[in-house]
Amino acid sequence: MNIEYFITENSIYLDGCQFKTYGISAVDKLSKKKESDFDDVSLGKAFVADLVSLLNSTEVELCHFNDVVIDELNK
Repeated sequence: MNIEYFITENSIYLDGCQFKTYGISAVDKLSKKKESDFDDVSLGKAFVADLVSLLNSTEVELCHFNDVVIDELNK
């Protein structure tokens, strides 16, 4: 697999309050180019870290990246 997945961190503001959100980036291992992002997956860092681990350990292809994230969110 040429893709490696990494956790990302963002901030969103809602009603004047700041929240830290976590997302996932898909990066080409050879070129180090970011191929895709899925921002604001969850407020829970542990959940997203587990999902990144799942994506990397099962070597999910980039074409299935979004579907796998959505499937995990819908569990």
